[in-house]
Amino acid sequence: MAEELHFGRAAERLHISQPPLSRMIQQIESDLGVLLFERTKRSVILTSAGLLLLQDAKQMILQMEAVKKRLLIHGKGETGTIKIGYVGAVMHTELPMLLSTFTKNFPHIHLQFEEQPNNTLLHGLNNGTLDVAFVRTWLHPENLQEELILNEAFVAVVPLKHHLAEKKKIAMKELINENFITFTRECGPTIFDSFLVLCSNAGFTPHILHHASQLNSVLRLVESGFGISLLPQNTQSGYNLKLKFIPIDNVKETVPLIMLSRKENANPSLVRLQNHLIQK
Repeated sequence: MAEELHFGRAAERLHISQPPLSRMIQQIESDLGVLLFERTKRSVILTSAGLLLLQDAKQMILQMEAVKKRLLIHGKGETGTIKIGYVGAVMHTELPMLLSTFTKNFPHIHLQFEEQPNNTLLHGLNNGTLDVAFVRTWLHPENLQEELILNEAFVAVVPLKHHLAEKKKIAMKELINENFITFTRECGPTIFDSFLVLCSNAGFTPHILHHASQLNSVLRLVESGFGISLLPQNTQSGYNLKLKFIPIDNVKETVPLIMLSRKENANPSLVRLQNHLIQK
């Protein structure tokens, strides 16, 4: 109506008759408590209040169009925030690089990280404070789904001056008389249990000199000559210690990287992340 300044032409553009248009404008004026149009028998002109409302209305339409575009992108999972929980051990896998690639592909999706133990991660997923969590142990929780992202082989970690350090591969039976430095079972149940299986399959019970709760402690004790360790192969990334990481020949035990999420999660960005990691 403000553009046409003519009831007949405005009604025609709106595909309605003139009386309903007049009633709608009168209702708007009544709701706002101001006169928007000055009407005479020959013309219709905008009042100062009408001109002000016209300017604001145009701005509101532009803002609404921008909101629609943002919501459309959000609905496609191309923008938003994903709250990620993890246990520290997953940072010694390919996961950080996979997440980095994801943020390059989806620059408008913001990742928030929180390191917690397994039980706290499960609680965060169930109460909605986390969207997804990454662990190294099969937990089989109710109401949550588990997806295997990757499996890692074990390697033997020995000091550079160890008598096995020059070998390209090691058989488990060659480790029968070694002292071992391992994670506590509480910190790494899958790694610890798989380590025991590897030793058992090779026909011996390992002599464990020390249980550590931190990876750095395990590596430094091995470097200092207190024993050797069996760890996932990507553990060597990011450390510059006097150690040798040697593949173990003919073993089937691996360490999983597992993605946990609620079975029903309304975050569309999470689907993008899940597809990125599963189809890597």
